[in-house]
Amino acid sequence: MKKITLYTMLTICFILMVGCKRKDIVITDEDVKTNTILVKNDGTIQAATVEVFDKSYYNLTELNTFITENINKYNQTNGENAITLNSLEQKDGDAVLILNFSNIDHYKTFNKVEANLLTAEEAKSSDLTLPDVFVNASDSSYISKDVALKNGKYKVLVLNENTDVLVDGTIKYYSEGALISKSKMQTAAEGETVIIYKP
Repeated sequence: MKKITLYTMLTICFILMVGCKRKDIVITDEDVKTNTILVKNDGTIQAATVEVFDKSYYNLTELNTFITENINKYNQTNGENAITLNSLEQKDGDAVLILNFSNIDHYKTFNKVEANLLTAEEAKSSDLTLPDVFVNASDSSYISKDVALKNGKYKVLVLNENTDVLVDGTIKYYSEGALISKSKMQTAAEGETVIIYKP
């Protein structure tokens, strides 16, 4: 009888584990208060832009047309789904625009910012100039670049833009900026922020 109960419990646990998959992380206009980018594990980028939109002559339909035209123009040159419009909403006197980018290259080209996303292994052999010292996110101690890049499977995000950054994983090390949570940072107001995270 005990064996039957044990097997039944194990079967139920297995079914629950198989049925539960990791929740797909996304940002929505309800979530964001400031400019935010989300870096997903598949390399896609979701970016929210929040702008003051409180004048009576501002027109959301006209803004939507303008944005759509710019996206279509970019996609004609760079591929049909390089950028897609996720949403454009007016909220509390702001316009909140969320765009999806198929990779970091389209994000940086369209927004005219410096940005790179690569593995720690790729970062070691790249021509990127990374800081010699990083902050350990777990205890705020300082560590060397070699230690920070030791796990080749970690991801390295290099960004020269003042924004909030969400990563689909856990931030392990960073330079510049302010750590908000285990998966979120505010980049430096000026200069380059480097985030090393475990996907």
